[in-house]
Amino acid sequence: MVAAAPKFSAIKRKKAYEQVAQTIRRQVLSGQLSLGERLPSERDLAEQFGVSRVVVREAIRTLEMSGILRVQKGAGGGTFVAAAYAKPLSGAITNLLEGGTISLDHLFELRLMLEPPAAAQVAGRAGPEQVAELEEILAQAEQVVDDSETLREINLEFHRRLAVMTGNPLLAALCETVLQLLVDSLRGNLSIETSRSVQEFHRRIVEAIRAGDPGLARQLIEGDLGQLWRRYQEMGVTGLGPRGGEPTEGTRP
Repeated sequence: MVAAAPKFSAIKRKKAYEQVAQTIRRQVLSGQLSLGERLPSERDLAEQFGVSRVVVREAIRTLEMSGILRVQKGAGGGTFVAAAYAKPLSGAITNLLEGGTISLDHLFELRLMLEPPAAAQVAGRAGPEQVAELEEILAQAEQVVDDSETLREINLEFHRRLAVMTGNPLLAALCETVLQLLVDSLRGNLSIETSRSVQEFHRRIVEAIRAGDPGLARQLIEGDLGQLWRRYQEMGVTGLGPRGGEPTEGTRP
């Protein structure tokens, strides 16, 4: 009787650069290395880890790709601790968009799954400080009602702050990633009228949060996202162009 072929192969030791990257990652995530802190030079790191500079360079490249480190060139440059943990997530979603696996409609559906419940949660437990923070964003928007780009950025910050106020870092990271991809897809195309109508929704959402009305806050966020989604559909934009952030040919209004 012939013995069955083995289903598993021998476990291999981690490569040196993976061990170096794992050590640095742990120190960053544990707080031993602070945000913005500059790491020692490649030569110093190589000496400390007892490896070659090539190994250190590969470890840094891996951590830069995952958003843990940031490499800055030129005068005052070096390797710094970053906090762009959502970078791999953004890259993965961008690849799915460019490959046609998903569309911007899917991103809007995800926003509708995430943001209305988030707004309801915030409305159910927001304190005076959080309400004041949202009111400050509204006040900033009022000062730039004729500046389309700035108004849009402030409106986006409103959505970011709501996600952060849930206290769920994963939800905040997902919202931030989806928001940025949608913004990049229509940069320079949305009208000032759309931004102003969004601003009105935001004012009413803050009123609902101040009143502690989760149901109304949820309903208003759904209305806010719904009108913006319709605007995307009217423009015929369904995905990112080959340069990422530019509509594909035939989708411009």
